[in-house]
Amino acid sequence: MLIVLTVILLQACSGPNILKLQPENTTGEKWLYGQRFIADSINGIVYDVGFERCMNEQYWFDFTISNCSNLPILIDPIEFELQAFDQSRAPVNDTKIHALNPEDQIVGLEKSLAKANAREANHFALSLLAVGVDVATGIITATDENPHNDWFRTHLYDDVQIGREVNAFMTEDLKSKKDAWENSTIRKTTLEPNYNIQGKVFFPAVRNASYIKLLLPVDSNYVEINFKQLQIPAN
Repeated sequence: MLIVLTVILLQACSGPNILKLQPENTTGEKWLYGQRFIADSINGIVYDVGFERCMNEQYWFDFTISNCSNLPILIDPIEFELQAFDQSRAPVNDTKIHALNPEDQIVGLEKSLAKANAREANHFALSLLAVGVDVATGIITATDENPHNDWFRTHLYDDVQIGREVNAFMTEDLKSKKDAWENSTIRKTTLEPNYNIQGKVFFPAVRNASYIKLLLPVDSNYVEINFKQLQIPAN
């Protein structure tokens, strides 16, 4: 019995492995505050990519995309693809994985904010009702000849205020996330010649992969950047 409990406790205390992506080709690599960037290009479109971390089962990448050609090009992160391979280089999934679409994420957060605003309106109305109830019950209790007849009193106001505080915290968190998606990610952009854009791109993580390949479009071609996935024990 003791052995079983020990095993259960050890499993409960152990977390999932930390995932790291290490570029396979380090030619022309650059470093910025401990983060390694790999650049590759086709037809004058340069992708400079650095893996940051895996968090919430998502790969976080930092991108700089430069248009060194003489023609504009449309950059759309939903066209960025990821392919996962096992140890023998066989595909893990039947289909390629697309990057998360910032526009979908922003719309989802806007919907959540609208619901939070509706909750705040309801809380505000309830708080006014609670004040009215407390005033009314206070009058009744004060004028009652029975000094112990205080069951009219209500905790509604306190409960509503707690709800408003929780909702306000959630609202600020949603606003912060929406601001990050709007201002810190690569979004659909027509990139003119001699300009560049910078931002983050997120992909769903594939834990059972040994190798990861990014496929980054340039017209009908792709820049390919290959990574080896490292599993680092959390304990």
